[in-house]
Order: sequence, then structure tokens, then C-alpha cells
Amino acid sequence: MATRRAVLRAGALLPLTAACAPAVFGARSDAVRIAVSWGGSELDAFESVLHALGFEHPTEVIPLGDDIGTVFGAGRSAPDIVMLPQAGQVRKLAEHGRLRAFDDAMWTAGGNAQYADGWRSLLKIPTAGDRFYGVPFKMACKSLIWYDRPWLRKFGLPDPETWSVRDWPVHMDALAGSGVSLLALGAADGWVLTDFFENVLWAEYPEAYDRMANPALWLDPRGQPPAEIESVLRDLAAVWSHRHAFPGDIGKTLTRQFPDAVRDVFQHHSAIMVVAPDFAEPIVRGCVAAAELDGTVGVAAFPGARGSGGAPLIAGGDVMVVTDSAKDSAIQLASLLAQPTAPLPWITRYGGFVAANQRTPRAYSPLIAPTATRFEQWTAFDLGDRIGSSGGRFELWRVLTEFLTQLDTGGVDSAVRHTAAAIDALQRRRGD
Repeated sequence: MATRRAVLRAGALLPLTAACAPAVFGARSDAVRIAVSWGGSELDAFESVLHALGFEHPTEVIPLGDDIGTVFGAGRSAPDIVMLPQAGQVRKLAEHGRLRAFDDAMWTAGGNAQYADGWRSLLKIPTAGDRFYGVPFKMACKSLIWYDRPWLRKFGLPDPETWSVRDWPVHMDALAGSGVSLLALGAADGWVLTDFFENVLWAEYPEAYDRMANPALWLDPRGQPPAEIESVLRDLAAVWSHRHAFPGDIGKTLTRQFPDAVRDVFQHHSAIMVVAPDFAEPIVRGCVAAAELDGTVGVAAFPGARGSGGAPLIAGGDVMVVTDSAKDSAIQLASLLAQPTAPLPWITRYGGFVAANQRTPRAYSPLIAPTATRFEQWTAFDLGDRIGSSGGRFELWRVLTEFLTQLDTGGVDSAVRHTAAAIDALQRRRGD
């Protein structure tokens, strides 16, 4: 799970050497091969989905984790289908002829769209025949807070949905001396930091979020980046640098992985809440007895800015693409995986899955059902998944990891200035 949101390396579009590609992906075979970034229980869950489809051809799942981006340089030895965790790559891959287009009918049912409107702009590529080159499979709901209900009541804290981020340091002060921290943060997984940053950015300055998503809009008419970025970084610094923010110091937080942060709340009780997507559910279930889930586990929307009237609804997800050298049977399998009922084994047996297809039966657990409904019409797409390889999420992860490190070793002012400049440089590279 620590590498759940796999990094697409900056060289994803460069050809692999002929010597290494067959060794990595194997020779062509009759099996339809599917590359995924998932491991552990998520890999088991996807295998259960494939088994339930009754597909007539053999299949082979290739778990690549952080290396999933390398498949697109493997030529004819590439897997047939890729469950791509970075939708922002689809445009460039399609323009470079690395993908096969899907029939428009896979996007509709009875003339009605099966997916939220936001997916269309990511996956229908005007510069590659104005066709769809990806189909959403698994959505990630990025704007969630998971919290321990009894501990929240014990310390007299209000419902997290009523807070703004600027309230969090106040609640951290209230917990001083209790031995319990307000937040757990799995900063060893860089996407955790980018998710946190993106939620605060959208909550406080939605227009600045849009400018960061689109490098053509990044600079104003005077050639200046959004001044709001520094304001957001200062609000983050007030939370992340607070001496009662996390269990242990920032140094320990930088080595804490995402699953361990969830366990800090629901198993070790060293923190009251964690900012985490919907796929935290299986970890939570591993910490709390089934009979105690309703009374123990709270799931709240990430709060908006005070007086803003709106909270962020940031989505991410895995999109299904078919490589240009794929067998025709791969399109058949992709069509089956796009059926509304396809992910039901994952949803009902494993959890931690929200379907991108809005016609998928709502068989979610009580923990996730309200979230799935709320995110049917998400308002923004995850910046890290959207940005693409040049100046992409790996760089954003690095910038925010350095920011957290600087908060531990230096002053807030210098950390904010340095990080704002680094984000500006990243955005300008994207626009080149």
C-alpha cells in the first residue's frame, strides 16, 4: 500500500532499451496482460474482479508499482492494458501514438454519460482525432478526514467538518500535554503531502488551484505567479510546524508511511485524525472490530475556508488505457472491465474502492457510501495525477517534502519563500 499511488517516472515516454524490455515484461503470449500499480490486498481485489468477469481468454496481471510508467517505452513487448494512476499522461501518450482509442459507446449507456463530466477533458484528446483514449476505472476521493469519534468527544473537539484549516493549530494547543496529537501524517509517501496541499489550496483559493492545474494560466498579465500560493504555504506551515501537530517530531513524520499514519489513529491512538483518501478503508477495518466501526470511525469532508461556503471535492483515480500494440482481445477485456458491475467483487469483499462509473450499483459499506455519493460530481482533479511527467507529481512531492524538512530545520518565512519559488519554477517548466 505504501506505493499505492505509483510514480510515473520522468522518462516514461522514452523508449526502453531492447535488452531490458523483454526481461521486464516477458515475451508476447496468448494471455491478455494488464499492468497495474497495485500490490497486496488491492492486487488480490483486482484479481477477484478479473475472475468474476468470465473472460474467455487467459489473463496475466503484471504488478509494477513505481515502475508502471516504463511500459509505454517497451514497444511490442508492452502489456496490452495499463491501469494508469496518472490521468494527466493520457494526452501525451495519445499524441505520441502509444495508445489505442476507445469507442465512444464505452462512455455512454442508453445515450447517457456514465462518468462525471471532468473525466472527459482528461481522456478525450482533440489533438489525437478527438477520441477517448482512456476509461476511468477506480476513483480516489482525496478530500476526506478519518477520525476517532470517542477520542474527539473525550477532548471536547467539534466535528471536523465545521473547522477551517486555520482552526487546527488552536485544537493542537488544546491537546498539549495530553499525550495525543491532533494529526497523523504519512509524509514518507509524498502523495500524502500533495493531497494535503491541494485541499488547502482549493479550499482557500479555487482559482489559484485552476491556475496551477493549467500552466498556460499560471502567470498573470504582468508575468507573476499567484500570490495566494504563499498564503496557502503559511497556513500549511502553521499546521505542519506546530510542536503538537503529529505523534513524534517532524523527523519521525518524514519516515512514517501512509498505512502507519492510519494505524496511529485507529490502532495506536496516538493521534485523533488523519487526512486520507477512501482507500484507507481496508486499513481502518484492520484496526477496528467490525462491531465497533459505526461508533468508532468518523469520515468527514475536508473543510472549506471559513466563510467560503464550499469544501474541496478533489478526485483522482486509475484510468484504463490500451497500448498501441495490444491484441484485439484486450479491447474485449477492457469493455468487460468498463461494465458497471465489474468492480463489485472489489467493493463488496475488500472495500477501499469507489467506482468511477456512476451506474455501478451502490454496494458500498456504510463507511464509504456517503463519500461515494458526495463525489459523484467532484469539483477538481488531483493536481499530482493531472500535471503529467514534465514538472509532474514526483517533483511536487519532492518540493513539499523539502518544505516539511525546512520547517523542522529552519524558519517558517524562509521555508515558505523557498517553496513558493520552487513551485513557480516547476510550473514554468511545465509551460515551456
